[in-house]
Amino acid sequence: MHGRRFAWVLVLLLALGAAGAVDAQQAKRVAREYLANIVDDNPNPLPRGLAEFERGLPLPAPAPWTELAPPTGAVSTPPEYAHNEGLLISWGSFNSILTELAVGITTGDPGAIVYILVTGPSQQASATAILQGAGADLGQVEFITYTTNTVWIRDYGPRFISEDGHRAIVDHIYNRPRPLDDAFPDFLSALWGEPQYDLPLVHGGGNFHLFADTEAFMTELVLDENPGLTAQDVIDLYASYQGLALEITPGFPSWYDSTRHIDMWMLPVRDLEVIIGEYSPGDGQPYTITEAMAAELSARGYTLHRTPGWNAGGTHYTYTNAVVFNDLVFISEFAGYPAQNAAALAVFQAAFPDHQVIPVDSSDIIHSAGAIHCIVMHVPAVGAGGLPFADGFESGDVSRWSSVVP
Repeated sequence: MHGRRFAWVLVLLLALGAAGAVDAQQAKRVAREYLANIVDDNPNPLPRGLAEFERGLPLPAPAPWTELAPPTGAVSTPPEYAHNEGLLISWGSFNSILTELAVGITTGDPGAIVYILVTGPSQQASATAILQGAGADLGQVEFITYTTNTVWIRDYGPRFISEDGHRAIVDHIYNRPRPLDDAFPDFLSALWGEPQYDLPLVHGGGNFHLFADTEAFMTELVLDENPGLTAQDVIDLYASYQGLALEITPGFPSWYDSTRHIDMWMLPVRDLEVIIGEYSPGDGQPYTITEAMAAELSARGYTLHRTPGWNAGGTHYTYTNAVVFNDLVFISEFAGYPAQNAAALAVFQAAFPDHQVIPVDSSDIIHSAGAIHCIVMHVPAVGAGGLPFADGFESGDVSRWSSVVP
């Protein structure tokens, strides 16, 4: 079916080309029509937040604190704007968006790999047909057979670090009662033969952003989810496990954003440069929180960019939940909000002048309390000497990357 549809797309494009009528907008319309016909394996996925039936269910049991230990070597954690080897995604829900990301990366970055989690041969065959029909380069796709509970791999997936020049994994207890999701980092650590360190925190990975200079941010949700720990305990854990200087910020109220994750209103661009959502004073806390953070970071020498953010009908719309991948940037666009889409696109094009900025229709996924950043996990590349490095860094300059764990 997908092969026949792709053949029709090719015929249409060739016909338009023969008439001299092909342009970017027509190609985009053809692609959108193809994507609109992609069927999800799980069309009713669990939300990024808790489903009603999950409320009160126990989380996966953590290992005893005494059994957990941080890395002992020189540790650095690459930001998302560093050079990446690939991207992890879980197939099954929001397949049209996953397809757009996979096509964009495999056709726009010749060295990148899209790692796709599938349940088995049948789903792999279906995903292969869809991706091939959309024009993805399957030579840059690697399938991993593993069954997850949800698509939200940003929140439960592995966080990669460099220890003594070798890639390793830091894992946390997923803040949802979804045991298959929570166990995925353990599986990947064994599959790839990379060491794993278990961070003794209940956490969702989207509540976390960092810069190459070791500055990192998350909201106070982490304190609510770990009532036995102080803010200093959490800060110390991130220094030990990931070599980071963590700042804990206020978080949006749950009535405005059910996840309370920082990736719903902040996005690192590069060292000392950031995008922060811009909200109406009438929104209350979202406005005061983002304006306070913008003022703080500006005073610390950051270059700031602002994109629209708002809540409509109980849904938090945001453009900061974007994917920066090497020289590509994927941003959301929303049906019914052309002015906001245009404003956000202009901001991203100004913030990433040397990148290709690719809009992705997120009109459906945003109602599940997440967007495109939530459904991917970056897999950082390894530079000369084994250390990851960001754009603009010489591969041998690791002075701003490594921090020796005491």
